[in-house]
Amino acid sequence: MQAKSVFTLLATSSLGLVFPWSDNQATALSPMALTLALLLMFTATLAFALAWLLQMKNRKTKYLQDQLLAQRSLCQEALNALPLPIALHGMNGQPAIVNASGRSVPGALEAIMAVIGGADFAAKKPALLQGQTSQHALEYTGADGDVHPAHAWIRTIFDQHGQVQGYASSLLDITAFRDAEREAKASERSLDELARRIPVVVLTLLLDAGNARHLTFATGNMKALFNADLRDLKDTDGSLRTAALRDCIHPEDWSAFEQLIAPATTDPQTRDLDFRTFGQHGLRWIHATLAPTQQADGTSRLMGYFIDTTELNLRNEALRVARDVAERASKAKGDFLAIMSHEIRTPMNGLIGMLELFGHTPINQEQRELLQAVGDSAGNLLQILNDILDFSKLEAGDVRLDLTAFDPRLWMDHVAGVMTAAAHKKGLDIHFSTDASVAGQLRGDGLRLGQVLLNLLSNAIKFTDRGGVSARLVALGDSGSHQRLCLSVSDTGIGIESDKQAALFKPFAQAEAWTSRRYGGTGLGLAICHHLVQLMEGSIELISEVDAGTTVNVEVRLPVGERAIEAPGALHGRHAVVRLESTETTATLGAYLHAAGMTVEQVDPSQPMREGMAASLLFVDVTDVVSQTQINAHVVAVTTQPLVPAGMQWKDERILLSANPLKWQSTLRASMAALELDDPAGRRSLQDDSGGTQPLAVMPFVQSTDAGLPVHHGHILVAEDHPISQQLIRRQLGLLGLSCDVVDNGRDAYEALTGGDYALLLTDCNMPQMSGYELARAWRAHEDTTGAPHRLPLIAMTANALSGQTARAREAGMSDVLSKPLQLLALSQKLAQWLPGPTPLRASADAPTGSRGVKDTATQAELEQLFTTTSLGDLQDLRACLAAADAPAATQVLHRLLGALPLFADGDLLEQGRQLFEALQAEGGKQALPGLNGFMQRTEELLSTLNRSRLIL
Repeated sequence: MQAKSVFTLLATSSLGLVFPWSDNQATALSPMALTLALLLMFTATLAFALAWLLQMKNRKTKYLQDQLLAQRSLCQEALNALPLPIALHGMNGQPAIVNASGRSVPGALEAIMAVIGGADFAAKKPALLQGQTSQHALEYTGADGDVHPAHAWIRTIFDQHGQVQGYASSLLDITAFRDAEREAKASERSLDELARRIPVVVLTLLLDAGNARHLTFATGNMKALFNADLRDLKDTDGSLRTAALRDCIHPEDWSAFEQLIAPATTDPQTRDLDFRTFGQHGLRWIHATLAPTQQADGTSRLMGYFIDTTELNLRNEALRVARDVAERASKAKGDFLAIMSHEIRTPMNGLIGMLELFGHTPINQEQRELLQAVGDSAGNLLQILNDILDFSKLEAGDVRLDLTAFDPRLWMDHVAGVMTAAAHKKGLDIHFSTDASVAGQLRGDGLRLGQVLLNLLSNAIKFTDRGGVSARLVALGDSGSHQRLCLSVSDTGIGIESDKQAALFKPFAQAEAWTSRRYGGTGLGLAICHHLVQLMEGSIELISEVDAGTTVNVEVRLPVGERAIEAPGALHGRHAVVRLESTETTATLGAYLHAAGMTVEQVDPSQPMREGMAASLLFVDVTDVVSQTQINAHVVAVTTQPLVPAGMQWKDERILLSANPLKWQSTLRASMAALELDDPAGRRSLQDDSGGTQPLAVMPFVQSTDAGLPVHHGHILVAEDHPISQQLIRRQLGLLGLSCDVVDNGRDAYEALTGGDYALLLTDCNMPQMSGYELARAWRAHEDTTGAPHRLPLIAMTANALSGQTARAREAGMSDVLSKPLQLLALSQKLAQWLPGPTPLRASADAPTGSRGVKDTATQAELEQLFTTTSLGDLQDLRACLAAADAPAATQVLHRLLGALPLFADGDLLEQGRQLFEALQAEGGKQALPGLNGFMQRTEELLSTLNRSRLIL
């Protein structure tokens, strides 16, 4: 009932809606009316649903249309983004979709449409329908009106069902590519033409896995290099014809060439080879450079070039020949200088040595003057020889710096001691000074630096007739570990014109031609200085003015060995007053006193002394006797008079200190003596009965009564194979107070050393049985084996200054080298460096003591007799060597004979002996043995002449 009521109500409502004019009062409805109402309701509902569905479809259709438009727009934009003309065509070829590039070039679309409509395209349609792409070369008229070459690609478009819908085309303008291709081809033709015109071949070889060689690229003048065309060297497949190539290459170079073109390995290094080929114009030298690369597929590639170097090789060969000639000439020059050194120094050894010995015999004043003149001439000759040899060694690069520690102040004192006499002889003042800022010990080659200073001072003294010369050492900079030093040498001499100054550092150059005639010399001094300073990485500068003097500044940078300055501790902290007229002496003395650790006050002599002034030391001029009464101090009087050798004296209870030159050690000794800190007995011994004075003792040695040379104490061994040299050295050592044993070979010297107690060994370098070098090595080994507490000083003696004796001697274990001729002063100085402290003098029957003159000096007749006797024995030994065909033994005997022959023979005989000596030393020396006959005959004639002359005398 309830459901019926609801239905009735719904029907009523529907009827009301359908029939609004009907009464709303309850009316009985017929079934027909109810059915009709229901149908109307259903129809309305259905219409509503259909309307809703239609609306939804419209919305979806619009959405899909929007999506399609967006996709088409995206596709169009994508096509527009492409720089190439792209178009989609219908089956008739008409473009349906064209991108922006295509629209901008209408001529391109027209060209493509013409292709699609052409017979060639129609013939390709079956292939296009199979999905292939058709390529076409065409030309089109661009927007600029020019005709452009292009490539077009056309492909069929299929739908999802595989049905043909049209064509897609793209076009590439190849104008730039074609232009680039033309340029590349033009460049290739130019390069090929260039390669054909010059003797060069560029190629690429490909080596496959089977090591077969393929010539993939080659260009250049193959005909000129290999006398073959490219087609002659490769097959049609590009394989290299090895046999044909082998015929082009010199047989001796083929194996190396095969290695050059061998397969590439893991070694990426570029390969180089110089080989010979049979070129178009004969035998050619070729240089090849190939770079190997290993490919991933197992093949290897060689890329490189061949270039004709025949002309270069000819020039190089000419240069090699010229170099060999130059080296032979340089060697000949060095050999000549070495021979000259030996041949001249050997007689100079006898000459100067005997002159020195002769000077120690009783002779009158006239004879002494003549002897002095001869000695001066010999010394000048030796200096010229030394300059030439030094310059030759520097030029040949044989000079090496020996870096050792040295005291710069003692070094300056030593040079002052050498040069003072020469300056005073000309009446010149000489001044030396070292600033207090210079370190106490420097590291460098003091010997070579001293050679520079000696050369500069020698020049300054030589070219100065009045006034004086000075040398000053100052520190320009100090980095802590190094000091930059300036060594200045000044004079008041003749000066040099400005336009002549630059040439003075060149060898054999002098300011004027007349200077060598008036002053002498070789013109090598400054050149040697320049070379040595350059070797020290320093600089040298000359400043000069005519008639006003010259200054030479040498700047070097040396390591600091020790900062502290060695001076007596008793002077440290004391106060000194310096009151001198000379500002130069005042500055130098002040620097010395500062360096010794003293405080210094300088007082001008024109000003009165300050009342109550006190000091430990007062330095005044020798003429100033007033100042010492105005101050409580120990007085040192400074004089310009030379006081040699000590540089100071006691006189009238006053200490005199020479400022000509003022030396470091003299200043220290004068200060110690004034403070009464020295030995009073030694001070009293300096005064003689006549009231004169003697120099203050410089070192604890006894002064020689003969020539002021020190007397050394000790017993030494001499190894020298020549009797005359033995006699000379024995007498020289006797003058120096040394006893000696003399042996004539290295083996006897070694045995003497093992059984004796010697302070030092002097040995010749070339001796029979055992040379000086072998002796040194053997003795050093003996010391190492036995654990000797100290090493014996071994000093080599040589007359050959160009053979690197110093380096060779040091390598053998030598301590030092003495250059012949041996002179007493040089020998004494060298011995002083190596001999130990004073020892009791050992008696020797062979040597006189140094405290008395030599009364049995060898005369010329005695020397000739000794030479004759010795040489006769040498000639007998030579005959035995000749009979036994023993070249080494003959070499030793001939060396011994040549050692003294220069004292008596002429240059002809010497030259013959020298050539025989060199021939015997060379390989195959036995072939030179027959030449000894003529030499021995001439030597016998010389001995006979000497013997007759001696008998006549």
